[in-house]
Amino acid sequence: MEISLFIGIVLGLGALIAGFLMEGGKLVSLMLLSPFIIVVGGTIGATIASYPLKDILRAFKTAGQTLKQPNSSSTKQLIDRILEISKTLRTNGIVSLDSIVKEADLQKEELLLLKEGLVLLQDGRETEDIQYVMESELNSFTRQKAVEAGVFESAAGYSPTMGVIGTVMSLVVVLAAGFGDSAELARKISTAFIATLYGVSFANLIYLPIANKIKLYAKKSQIQREIIIDGVSMMSKGTNVRSMENELAMYYQAFPDGIRHYKAGIEN
Repeated sequence: MEISLFIGIVLGLGALIAGFLMEGGKLVSLMLLSPFIIVVGGTIGATIASYPLKDILRAFKTAGQTLKQPNSSSTKQLIDRILEISKTLRTNGIVSLDSIVKEADLQKEELLLLKEGLVLLQDGRETEDIQYVMESELNSFTRQKAVEAGVFESAAGYSPTMGVIGTVMSLVVVLAAGFGDSAELARKISTAFIATLYGVSFANLIYLPIANKIKLYAKKSQIQREIIIDGVSMMSKGTNVRSMENELAMYYQAFPDGIRHYKAGIEN
């Protein structure tokens, strides 16, 4: 599980709170409900107004999927599966794909593109046609992930603004109450700026990191889909399994921990 998002958020918030306490601040002064409601509620409302609900729900689903980022190990499993199918295809012919496309693992979301490619092979489509169709699917995937990352980027843009609005609203209340005790007035003014603090902190420690995680997940998933496209295209051309493995092994270099698999693949 990829937990760097949680580690980063905890470290970031911890550093802010630690610095605040070192300056003599009191933690309880940061824990106010009304600024939280204004900032978070306003941000959610503005984001919902900007995107269809389905895109927002998909964005949260993808944010959860980023906890399991594609890596060299999952890429090796994918390449091994492609090579296994290729061996079966070369041994038993095109009719062997009838049972393969019905297998449970090919019904998973991350392997649906592989299933589609095999169906195109069954239909006897030319290699160029197969590549065109599958690349179109890949383009749709990357565009959808860009929209989902945009949901959190938009939230990061709205959040500081909502913080400023919350601060202005609090100042209006303070000024409307009149200038009484100076100490009480100073306390109320300092409290008014909590909304701005919430807005900026949430944007930079939560929304933007999640958006970047989705972008990273999309890039790594795109690499695996490119492997599928190349694998199916080589099946269509009748490329032997050893050559397929050597060529697909090049993709391991896209992952920081993939050098071991890369060396094994090209030396096979």
